[in-house]
Amino acid sequence: MPRMGFNHSVKVPTQYKVASKILQKYEQEGASMRNLIYGEKHAKTGSLCGLITKILEQKPILEAVIEGSKILQKETRMNPFLCKILVGELLFGKGKLTGESKPVTTVLSYEKKLRKKYKKALETSTPIPKMIQNTHPRYVRINTLKVKPRQILEILSMEEGWRQLPAAASYTEYLEIIKQLQDNEFIEDFHVPNLFAFPTNSRHYWATHRLVEDTSVVLQHKSSCLAPLLLAPTRKSVVLDMCAAPGLKTIQMAAMMKNKGTIYATENHYNRFRTLEDFVTKSGSSIVKPMNVDTLGISDEDVPGVEYILLDPSCSGSGIIQNIQTREREEYDEERIGKLSRLQKTLLYHAMTKYPSVKRIVYSTCSMNVQENEMVVQLMLNKFKNFKLKSPLEQLKGEWKSFGAGKKTSKCIYALPEVDATNGFFIAILERKGEKKVPEQVQEDQNE
Repeated sequence: MPRMGFNHSVKVPTQYKVASKILQKYEQEGASMRNLIYGEKHAKTGSLCGLITKILEQKPILEAVIEGSKILQKETRMNPFLCKILVGELLFGKGKLTGESKPVTTVLSYEKKLRKKYKKALETSTPIPKMIQNTHPRYVRINTLKVKPRQILEILSMEEGWRQLPAAASYTEYLEIIKQLQDNEFIEDFHVPNLFAFPTNSRHYWATHRLVEDTSVVLQHKSSCLAPLLLAPTRKSVVLDMCAAPGLKTIQMAAMMKNKGTIYATENHYNRFRTLEDFVTKSGSSIVKPMNVDTLGISDEDVPGVEYILLDPSCSGSGIIQNIQTREREEYDEERIGKLSRLQKTLLYHAMTKYPSVKRIVYSTCSMNVQENEMVVQLMLNKFKNFKLKSPLEQLKGEWKSFGAGKKTSKCIYALPEVDATNGFFIAILERKGEKKVPEQVQEDQNE
């Protein structure tokens, strides 16, 4: 006869199951947190990031509390990663658990002991370093595939009480302005057309906004917008997005091309491919062709006439704001960095050798590690003398703050969280020599 209070037929809530699976892969396999989270199409990515970040921040105390409660020793069928998620949610997440599944009711049966152990641990342990406070703006990009910018700006100003500030005269002035945005103020980004910076405290406002739900606007960090901006594909051109999911950069390029031309968007992982496919459909793009393939398995024969390639491969993610607190594991796991670097070199080699019509390649990562950035680019440039690095300054209005290390890679750029108020990012523009000057993408007209 089953024990009272447990119902074996009740399933664990999806969010808890997904979070425990992500935590396990992150800790045991060193997988990219960004890839893991965006690969789960049925999960709420914002709350997942928040809970897992808190668990990683308080990991020593959390593990000590679980150990002290003896829950895993007594409940031998309890998954230890699910246990961390549930206990973390109970103690420093939402403060409560949902559902009546056995793992949930089991943890709740230990609640009094867990809270007592947690209180004692906080009193006696060395203070835990606080997560770096994210004071960066909430970046919102208008999706011109579906709406005209003036329509969104009118809704914001006339219906919702926002006030758009005048454009900044310089990048330095822009950075000062976004630090001081008032609750009802926003400003267009200095570099990226149709990208707007809103105050930090507007994150919840935008997370639940109807314009986000129907993809009239897209929540996209400035750093993510820079790679498409610098690739600058022209209308009616053929583009290959080699590691496309979840599709934010893909859709931005489709908008830059005015939905004219072709974008082949490849993604090997099936769940991430479905996320990409769904987002492309919802966004209003008619030129993106999602492909569930290994990008290393295709070439010019499969996607003919490719002129522009965006390569944003898997990386350590050490520039992502949520990862900064746990950067010690990210940066100094030499074995993992080595594996990622080898994959990145292979992908860039493929891009430079398999597409004879390619004019420009943008290689980007959200890593701060030289092994994944300058060293990858320099190796490929040494191998292939028919490509050169192109300066991004022309497309950045002549103003940027941080550049690649070393004379040979000084035309690469870094976006730095502490300087540029966005996620950390690295970008290199590789252009084929001997080609006529590639025309720059005409900026999207805000007044359309």
